[in-house]
Amino acid sequence: MRPPKAPYVLVNRVLGALLSSPRRSARVGEHLILLHVVGRKTGRLLRFPVAYRRVADGRLLVLTNSPWRVNLRDRPDVEVTLSGVRHGARAELVEDPAAVARVYRELIEQAGHRRAGRRMGIRINVDRTPTLEELAEAVRRDGLSLVYLTLDRRT
Repeated sequence: MRPPKAPYVLVNRVLGALLSSPRRSARVGEHLILLHVVGRKTGRLLRFPVAYRRVADGRLLVLTNSPWRVNLRDRPDVEVTLSGVRHGARAELVEDPAAVARVYRELIEQAGHRRAGRRMGIRINVDRTPTLEELAEAVRRDGLSLVYLTLDRRT
């Protein structure tokens, strides 16, 4: 069951305003960015606050099961507002269950299975780190995916 849309609209507007300014984004921008994508069907510019983490190679990683992710299929050019500064970026959407499960497993192991669920926005219903097979099934069932963002530093 999905929660009501109205609170998300309000929260997204407030976060959008906070994240759009270098000064206002100082605290909340440590873990959130604004992702700007063009809608596949409407062609409208869409803006979403999303949680991210940096990976070792410098890219940003977004974990999501949100419907907006389909706008990235075969359309990797996006923009990202990071610390109040807008950058061009290339998005790589990863939906392969095995690949997504491997990343989720690694992140769960780093955080510890007791804390990982809350930090990652997922439910872990076993008292251990889930197996790759269990995670791959969750990826298929819940539409979990990864988005890697490579910032264009020239913008």
